[in-house]
Amino acid sequence: MNRVLTSLFALLIGLGAFAQVPSYSLLEAQTYAIDNAYSVRTNALEYERAKKILMENIALGLPQIFASADWTKNISLQAFVVDQGQGPQALTFGTPYVGNATISGEQLIFDGSYIVAVLASQVVKDNALNDLEKSEIEIREQVANAYHLVLVSEKTVEIIKENLIFITKNYDESRKMFEAGFMEETDADQLELIKSNLENQLDYAEKQANIARMLLKFYMGMDVTSEIVLNDDIEKLMVFSEDGESLLNTQFDLENHIDYRTILTQERGQNLNLKNENMAFVPKVKFKYLYGHNVFSSSAFLFEGTSEVDYAQNIQQNFGLNISVPILTGGSRIARVQQAKIQLQQVEIAKKQISDNLKLQYQTAKAEYSFALNSYHTQMRNVQIAKKIRDTGSKKFSEGLMSSLDFTQAENQYQDALREAINAANNVLDKKVKLEKIIGKYNN
Repeated sequence: MNRVLTSLFALLIGLGAFAQVPSYSLLEAQTYAIDNAYSVRTNALEYERAKKILMENIALGLPQIFASADWTKNISLQAFVVDQGQGPQALTFGTPYVGNATISGEQLIFDGSYIVAVLASQVVKDNALNDLEKSEIEIREQVANAYHLVLVSEKTVEIIKENLIFITKNYDESRKMFEAGFMEETDADQLELIKSNLENQLDYAEKQANIARMLLKFYMGMDVTSEIVLNDDIEKLMVFSEDGESLLNTQFDLENHIDYRTILTQERGQNLNLKNENMAFVPKVKFKYLYGHNVFSSSAFLFEGTSEVDYAQNIQQNFGLNISVPILTGGSRIARVQQAKIQLQQVEIAKKQISDNLKLQYQTAKAEYSFALNSYHTQMRNVQIAKKIRDTGSKKFSEGLMSSLDFTQAENQYQDALREAINAANNVLDKKVKLEKIIGKYNN
């Protein structure tokens, strides 16, 4: 038995060794989020609910059939007292037991409000679909920004580690030179300060990178403690981002933006609301039918009676038309029509406002992306220059031709240039996402 358990345990370990940590490119991470993100799943359910509302309203115009039945035990029967010349006598009416069953039906023939209600339900469904699409667009944007943040955070960690290795090497050499009497102790101490600062920066950067990964997994809709691998790196994404001419030259179409399509749907809904209020002045016509069967019996089992004395039944059947015509409502219907007209005007104003706002957002996003690209190129040149100055200073410092203060300044200048370059790269990626979103690249 122990051998079996040992073999099974070894097999499980072996299977675990082959388990791979899932990996995602940016596009794959966005696709995963569309199926699993919390906000998207919630709006998907709301869209399904809207479809059921449409079905419910359509069903109101279909034949409606109702059935009912009841059984009654009369504890005491109603009696009338009469005097027929022989003294007062009580006459009892009814039977101890009564049962009846009815089947009724109705069919809507014409109701303008019903037609408008069905169309309005379609608008509700379209609104829910717009909300679903908007949540998908927003989750793509959030995942992209979080993905970029992870790459930038991990690149920052990588750069700090490289700088720490470089400074540690210079610090070790400076300590040896100090011990040999070729350098002042303050020069070595200056490098130790830089080394300590870098160690603190590295600890903070690693924690920020871990938080960034958790944020990405949260937006993707997965367990924030799970492990994932990112296939894309910041250099790969920057290659696509730097080729921004095609993106900058893409024409902006209002119809491609979800906010504009949403206000168009709202305008359609408000038009229907106005029509619905007007339909309140139109007659409504229904066809109705009823069949009823009543049983009167002295037996609790109703149909056990064998004579007319203890058993009787009655059948009724009818059909007809019901016409409802509003005549006078004190002006309330007219007031509601006027309110609907005002609401429609408000939606039309909102549509114009959104139209102008989106045009402004497009021009702003375009300008910011172009500026971000130029800033990134400038910062990359600054890094090259700062690195050249730092490397030359390191050589001079080791030869005793540069003070520790000047070398520290050169090192800090290089670190600042690296940070600015990383921030510029992150800014390019985020501005690219913003521009892609507004021109409809993230639409379904």
